[in-house]
Order: sequence, then C-alpha cells, then structure tokens
Amino acid sequence: MPPTLEQPIEMAVRTRSRGWWLAPLVLAVVVYLVLGLWLAHTKAPWCDEGWFANPAYNLAFRGNLGMSVLEPSGFHLNAYFRGIQQRTYLFPPNHMVALAGWFRLFGPSVFSMRVYSICWGVVSLAALFYLFTQFFPDRRVAALGTLLTSIDFIFLWSTADGRTEASANALALCAIAAYVYFRERNFQRGVIYSQILGAGAVFIHPNAAVIVLSLGAVAWRFDREKFRWRHFSLAAAPYLFFALLWSWYILQSPADFLAQFLVHAAGHNSERIRTLFRPDIAIGMEIVRHLTAYYLGGLWAGAMKGWMIFIPLLYIPAVVWFFARFRREKGPLGMFVAYAIALLLAMTFLNGFKGYFYLIYLVPVYNVMFAAWLLNLWEQGGQLKWLAAAAGWVFVAMQLSISILHIRADEYHRDYEPTIRDLTRYRAAGQSIVGTAALGFGMGFSGFKDDVRLGMYSGLNPDVVVVDRSYQFFWKIIQHDEPPVFAHIATTLASRYRLAARYGSFSIFERAPGP
Repeated sequence: MPPTLEQPIEMAVRTRSRGWWLAPLVLAVVVYLVLGLWLAHTKAPWCDEGWFANPAYNLAFRGNLGMSVLEPSGFHLNAYFRGIQQRTYLFPPNHMVALAGWFRLFGPSVFSMRVYSICWGVVSLAALFYLFTQFFPDRRVAALGTLLTSIDFIFLWSTADGRTEASANALALCAIAAYVYFRERNFQRGVIYSQILGAGAVFIHPNAAVIVLSLGAVAWRFDREKFRWRHFSLAAAPYLFFALLWSWYILQSPADFLAQFLVHAAGHNSERIRTLFRPDIAIGMEIVRHLTAYYLGGLWAGAMKGWMIFIPLLYIPAVVWFFARFRREKGPLGMFVAYAIALLLAMTFLNGFKGYFYLIYLVPVYNVMFAAWLLNLWEQGGQLKWLAAAAGWVFVAMQLSISILHIRADEYHRDYEPTIRDLTRYRAAGQSIVGTAALGFGMGFSGFKDDVRLGMYSGLNPDVVVVDRSYQFFWKIIQHDEPPVFAHIATTLASRYRLAARYGSFSIFERAPGP
C-alpha cells in the first residue's frame, strides 16, 4: 500500500517527540560537563589518585605495573606491601590498564586522568536517563532525576576524580540497562550482555558488585521463571574470563599478591570484614556516612560547610514517602523499588569500608525518588506546591554552592602548583623528598618517595618532607594504632626539620641546619 500524506507527518511528529524527551538528558550532560571539568581543573590531587595513576603511568611509559613511588612499609595500613614497586596487586588491574592506554593517547596528567573519569560520568547519566524512563511512567521524573544527579556533589566529585568509581558505576548501570532492554526482546542476550558489562565493572572495583547483585535480585524476583541452567553458565563466563586474565598476572608473583591484596581487601583493622558479621555496626556506620558525606571535609573532599548536612536530610521525607507509596507496585516501577531496596541493603551490609566516594552508587536512586516526591507535591497544588518549589530550590542551591565553593578554592593552582615548583627546585639540587603519591602528577612519578611513617621501617632520611591532608589523616590513625611509629614521626619532624613553606593544605618541611 503506497504511503499516505499523513504517514510522513505522523512519523515526523513522533521523531520530534522523541528528540524533545532527550532534551533533559542533553541539558544534564552539558551542566555536568561544565561543573565536572571545572572541578577537575581546580581541585588538588590527592593520595588515591596518585596510587592509581602511578602504576598506569609506569605501564604506559616504563613497561611495568609497579607503584614505584610507594615504599612497601610506607602505606597507611599497618602492613608490608612486598613487591609493590614492581607489581601492583592492591586492586584489580582493569582500571590501571585502561588508564595506561588513555595516558598514551592523551598524555599523563591529573586533568587527563579526570577527563577519563568524566567521560564515564556522561555514560552514567545516559544509562540513568534510559533506566528512569523505563521504570517511571511519568517521564518528568526521569528528566528531573537525571538533572538532579548531574549537579549532585557526590556524583560530580567522584567522577571528576582519578579513582575507579566513575567507570565501575557506569559499566554497572549499563549492565542494568542492557538487561532491562533485552529482558522482553531476547532474555538470553539480556543475561549475556548485562553480565559482560557487570564483570567489567566488578574487575574495575569489587564494590560494583553491589549493583550487579541488586540486578540479580531484581531478575530473580521478576524473571525467575525464564531462567534455565545455561543462563547461569552464560552469566558466570565473563567473570571467569576476567578472573583468568587477572590470575595470569597474579601468577607472576603469588606471594606479592597475598601480601598486598588480601591485607588491602580486609582494610584498616579488618573493618571491611568486621562489618560483614556485625550488622549493628554496619547500620550505624552507614547512617554516619550518609549524614556526614556532604559536610565533613578532610582527606577526600577538602573544605566543606556544616550546613550541607541539610542535603541528606532533604532525602529522608522523599525516600520514606516513596517506599510507603510504591512498596507494592508491580511492573517496571516495582522493579525499581526492588532494585532500590536491594542496593540500599547491599551498600549497608556488604560495603564494609564506608568511603564517601562509594555513595555514587546510591545518590542517583535518592535523586530520582526526590524528583518523584517533588512532582507529587507540585501536582497536589496549594501549599504543597509551594513546599515542592522551596525544597527543590534549596536542594539545587546547596548542591551548586558546594561545588562553587570548591571551584573558588582552586587548590590546584593556589596550593598544589606552588608546592610542585618548590619541590622541583629541591629535586634539581639533588635533595631527597618524601610526600604523598599525588606529588607524582607534577614530578613525573620520580625523585620522591611516599612513606607516611617517615622512614621508621624503610630507613629513609629525606631532606624534604611534604605534609598534606592525607599524611595528617593517616597520622591520626597511626597515633591510635601504632604509638611507637607516631612517636618517631613527631620526634623526627620536631627535631630534624623546620617549616619552609605552606601552601594551603600542603606544608613543606626542610632539614634544619642545626639541632
């Protein structure tokens, strides 16, 4: 039958409609890129970025995956990481290998490293927008939830960073999107594609397993009648593939792997394991993490403001309302409810180390619930409409203000760069330096060592010591856990060094000429 005049018109209208619904995603990505790139340009590097970048840099330009700047006895955990300068086994290798390729293509710098993560942040926003449109019948919820995530400080700060969360979170969300897309079209493909992406995420960082396990809970809840034994084999295959690749690397030095990975996986005083068997501790620590993530600075986020605690407090009524109203929902919205509950439980009881940066897995869920709550209040009209407007504007203003606070602080140019200029002169004069691995971005990962114990076990006797937030943070832990080591640190600094310069959070101590 030949096409009628009305058919092209209808097709054009549907095309414009689809394009219109993509507009919120485009806006979210643009806002995210502006804020994310600006943060990446202005925040000072920190120790974790140095620890991830050093092996990637060495693989890209020196042919090995060693963390060459770190003294084996100089890590903050009370352990000797034998072989660390030749091979890094602290975490799975996927992120470091991918980052090495990125460094070869775009050059090694902290900004380049962060742009790599920001690209994954864009992928996360696209996956979230797709999932929200599939789960929520009102597309305004998807639009607003994605926009709120794009300005969320936890999401921005974690993706404008050289750690693993951005890429692990993006691949895990893509795993959910693949399953949702294929579950009705071709279930077997849904299983295969989702688990290839999920395995890639888990072998970037094991904490991505909280999303994969949550997806598994949803799949079992809604699709268990579709599962056959072959599906379990197909799901396990990608994990076996990555495990075999990692095993090949582990077998190069199994003793070094045992000395590094197992200790690091257990965490400080085995906290990652202890919380698995103490649900009361896990719940308490999770509450503390949620309430302090936005206003306590220190090692991860630097300067913060106490009034930012209102951000997680604003989530509370939205989450309570959402679960109370939709707990019995079926269909796509019921899948989201099941996923949100499974993810919250997994983060509480399986994520033993309550790092703020791991909240990147949860904040999109909170943001879309907050969006649904605001729209519900708005639809009811009257005073509730004004409450929705006020809560929304306060939330947006606080999220933006904390990012602007960090951008204006510009610790990279005001603090980090002057520190590197001074250290470059010390190195040129042949003087030895001890400081955080983050110094490697400005020094090419050479000419200094990272030893938080200041030579207590390594025997290093540096001419210059650089103290930043990470060293101050770890020294507080050492003061409690290793009193003799802390006494050595305090005595060494007080008796052998004098303050030569201070640039914000970076203090440079040089050897004193006399007693």
